[in-house]
Amino acid sequence: MTTTETAKKCNGLIPPLCGHFVPYEAAVRQIGKEMFSVLTKKVCPIGVDLGSSYLRMAQLGSNGHGLYLHGVGCEKKPEDMKAGSSEWQRWAAKTVKRIMKRGGFKGKKAVTALPSHDVFIDQIRIQRMPEKKIGEAVVANVRQKLPFDADHATIKYVVAEQMGSRTSEMDVLVMVVDSVIVERHLAIYENAGLDVQNINVWPFAMANSFVEFFSRRREEQDKVAMLLDVATTSTNIVICRNRDLLLARVVGLGCDNLQQDEMIERLISEIDACSRYFEFHCGGMHIERLVFLAGKHADKRICSKLAEMAQRMQIPAQIGDVLTAVDMRPGCEARVGRCDSQLDWSMSFGLSLSGMGNRNRE
Repeated sequence: MTTTETAKKCNGLIPPLCGHFVPYEAAVRQIGKEMFSVLTKKVCPIGVDLGSSYLRMAQLGSNGHGLYLHGVGCEKKPEDMKAGSSEWQRWAAKTVKRIMKRGGFKGKKAVTALPSHDVFIDQIRIQRMPEKKIGEAVVANVRQKLPFDADHATIKYVVAEQMGSRTSEMDVLVMVVDSVIVERHLAIYENAGLDVQNINVWPFAMANSFVEFFSRRREEQDKVAMLLDVATTSTNIVICRNRDLLLARVVGLGCDNLQQDEMIERLISEIDACSRYFEFHCGGMHIERLVFLAGKHADKRICSKLAEMAQRMQIPAQIGDVLTAVDMRPGCEARVGRCDSQLDWSMSFGLSLSGMGNRNRE
């Protein structure tokens, strides 16, 4: 029986492809593939990145073949509005609702993070001790440094273990937020109708995106990487080994401050100082990669200076645009196109991914 006769016998259920009928066996394989895709499809929570200048929302999914962008949207904060004000809170809640309606999202589960300027970060060194005692030692060490009441603080810490370290001390990365600010953000999302599953910390979101999109090969997973995210008013720096955080810093220079070349030089100096601090204090470990998390139209002057710094350090450098690493559901590309092309989406992508858990590596 010919292919055409087979197709007729099946009552035309096998669709033509490129003007020709598909052989029966190939059609069955394709249908099976599509059924597998439907059965294995999983949508992550919505990653909500409410920064000082933009509100970005992204929802990733997995269809059995890889990650894809399921829903997306962004909006810029009015320039005359102060972040953290009552007016800002009302704007944020209304904007979340507006983006939810037109962004193609599924469900209302969300993961968010506080903006970097609302998180106190410190790198401390304490005596090596049992895990159950570390929390008390961390609180005692940072209490006097906090810009808010320590009794109303939420503290998260990560022991930054050094490879092969046998010293009597250990480095701890401490991240502290004011509980009042946490409640303020929760009120925004409650008013917007979102079901917040978790409030994460921005360094983890950056590391999530890096590992998922730019560190998938096995030989890359033990390398120490420096990640950079140049936002509107600040630059976030993370040094990690795979998902293990080793250091995090915020530099008070962002896109708004980098119109002049001398300010870019100052930013590069701050980044360089951060790398030297890490390599001096972290038990002989060295940064082996530099990844600039940025949109496709990242500032070429910054890219050039970072390339020069990486060359001095004798390490590879790359631009990490998470949008190029995923397929997009119909409609998402148009929504992304309406946003600023310099925007980095790694934070909202990383927040969404945190709801999926660790995926198998290649």
